[in-house]
Amino acid sequence: GSGEPQRIPALRITANLIPTLGVAPMLGRSFLAEDNSVALISYGLWQRQFGGDASVLNKTIQLNGESYTVAGVMPREFQFQGRDLFVPLVFDPVKEPWRADRANRNLAVFGRLKANVTIDQAVAEMNLIATRLEEQHPQENTGWGVHLRTFYDWIVPREVRWTMIALLVFVALLLLIACANVANLLLVRATTRQQEIAIRGALGARPARLLRQLLVESFLLAGLGGLMGLLAAYWGARLIASSNMQNIARLSDTRIDLRVLGFTFAITVITALIFGLAPAWWAASVNLVEKLKEGARSDGGRITHRLRSVLVVSEVALAVALLVAAGLLVRTVRRLQAVPLGFSSENLMTMQVSLPSAKYDQPEQRVDFFNRLLEQLRTVPGVVDAAASESAPATASDWTTEITIEDDAIGINAARTSATAHVATSRYFRALGVPVLQGKEFTDEYRADRPLQLIVSESFARRYWPDGDAIGKRFRAGNNNPVGTVVAVVGDIHNVNPQQEAPPAFYFPYGYIGMPGLVVLIRTSAEPESLATTVRAQVQQIDREQPVYNVRTMKDIIANASSQQRFQSSLLNLFGLLALLLVAGGIYGVVSHVVRERTREIGVRMALGAGTWDILKMVVGQGMRHVLLGLIFGLAGSFALTRWLSSSVVGLNPNDPLTFISVALLLVMVGFVACYIPARHAIKVDPATVLRNT
Repeated sequence: GSGEPQRIPALRITANLIPTLGVAPMLGRSFLAEDNSVALISYGLWQRQFGGDASVLNKTIQLNGESYTVAGVMPREFQFQGRDLFVPLVFDPVKEPWRADRANRNLAVFGRLKANVTIDQAVAEMNLIATRLEEQHPQENTGWGVHLRTFYDWIVPREVRWTMIALLVFVALLLLIACANVANLLLVRATTRQQEIAIRGALGARPARLLRQLLVESFLLAGLGGLMGLLAAYWGARLIASSNMQNIARLSDTRIDLRVLGFTFAITVITALIFGLAPAWWAASVNLVEKLKEGARSDGGRITHRLRSVLVVSEVALAVALLVAAGLLVRTVRRLQAVPLGFSSENLMTMQVSLPSAKYDQPEQRVDFFNRLLEQLRTVPGVVDAAASESAPATASDWTTEITIEDDAIGINAARTSATAHVATSRYFRALGVPVLQGKEFTDEYRADRPLQLIVSESFARRYWPDGDAIGKRFRAGNNNPVGTVVAVVGDIHNVNPQQEAPPAFYFPYGYIGMPGLVVLIRTSAEPESLATTVRAQVQQIDREQPVYNVRTMKDIIANASSQQRFQSSLLNLFGLLALLLVAGGIYGVVSHVVRERTREIGVRMALGAGTWDILKMVVGQGMRHVLLGLIFGLAGSFALTRWLSSSVVGLNPNDPLTFISVALLLVMVGFVACYIPARHAIKVDPATVLRNT
């Protein structure tokens, strides 16, 4: 059309994918087998671009310079790989000759099982098909099988599920800490109200009525806490939805719905019953005669003291588990930020350019476009260098191809092996700051009709030629490419994951591949953001209809790659802080109450000659015994819980000694301060006043 060009995430699919997924367009129809130039649009795109107008059906839109007719609009709830546009997958060996290569395995296949057919039966049948293909095409299919997994496993990988379960467990731990704290406070309050409850009972109030009154108070507290929690969750959900963590699936869909409200209500009722019932039952079942005799001197008895001690120990133990998990993720994020990637990300900007096949149908046209673009970018003031590749460095690549080594002395020539493939323009490694260890980089003059030149990474050369010089060695990548000659060895480029070693990688010259879409890398002398508009203008000077998208700095890309760990770390840091505050408040409250209960005893001890240090040691020692006991239980439990974080704790032992020791020291310090403050009040007791009022 006549509008401004824009980038829309699209997906090419076969005609039967939509019905296989069990959905249908809300407007119009799905694809037919004979469709070539029709499109399905998402509900979001329909609203944003077409204003929700039903007349969008049969309207013509331009995609990559080709005309497509809108056949249907998908339902609002339909989301598939974050795409807004779906077009038919048509196999054209002329436009896409690489699809004829049986070594090219870059399609995802979806299927729906028949009724009463298990996944194991499907795996057995697919393995049989793979065996037949191996017999028919031994050169291309030997050693290749089929891996089946459920759609749910594909959408939410197992490691992500374990992480979500771990976060749910840690939320439950925080809830238990809060509930234990409230239960302790209710016990303290019930102890102070024993005289009141005894008088009510003496005046005729039945235990059931007293129990009901105390439970109502517990429910009011729990209800108020639930409402405050919902308010915090509402603002938290909005904050999460607006965050820029693109690497976390469905994070932007976070919202509060009826299920969340129902779960909150259920948790509120359950916690009010469980943690309010015990203090209420104990308070309502007091011995009226004994409590009236004891008067204001009642301290609740041995059972109450033990119950309060158990609650404090439990709080500390649960807080240890939360803090250990938070500490592990904090250390993981710091390690990810310190990972040597093999190149310099400082002042490095990226942008993606995808040339429409209708306008640039010949590889030579695409090569000329990008060569011209890179030359212009290098002349822009503030630009140090510019190059391009099929993807940004340090990001996971799914372009893995089979390779066959020629004249290999270690006997790998006949074996099936593979390596990660990349495309590189001239000056690519210079722009990234990757060292060229042997040989020299590609040049702009390289064309597809020349002998194929290849550049390999250091790990590639070390794996296949460990005892010799890689320069001049030859290997074939895939089955349809000619044998290429190694002209350079470069340093390894690592992914943002210290657990994964740099995979063996090699680089095609862009002049040989001529693919339509590249990521342009621009090294600047200042902050890259200041040149974003200028570099976009260079593309428009060559082709004013060509859109540019995903203009980002390399630092943003690296940060996004570790966004899941940072997100979890932020949540657990918040949980850990709340747990620390709750534990400190719980210990302080219990020790303060003990000091009040033992004021007469403390006065007598001081009157008999006990010094300030003796009183401090007695009060602090009693509180610290609970802290240390909770610390022991908490550290033991943390060894079991941290295995759920193994997929998120990258490059670090889940039982990292430094983290465990740091958490232990932190809890001891917090516990000591929480005990010391009430102990300071205890040493200020005046023995004469206490004995006079006894």
